[in-house]
Amino acid sequence: MPKILIEGFENLNKVAMSNAINSNTPFDLKESKAITDSLLAKGMVEIQIKTSFNVVGLLSALNSANANVKFAE
Repeated sequence: MPKILIEGFENLNKVAMSNAINSNTPFDLKESKAITDSLLAKGMVEIQIKTSFNVVGLLSALNSANANVKFAE
């Protein structure tokens, strides 16, 4: 299953990242914030892509939040 990797958080808009995840995935706001907090704590976070995701919207919104996004298998 493909994954989205988000690495680093320099210039990251934390609120925009949480909202991007919340708006384009089935994750609720609490779960989305936990993903953002995990990035801040660990410097990297993986999100498995599922068919229920709006992948284009998610990538666009993460880019707008200044997230450093990559794909992985």
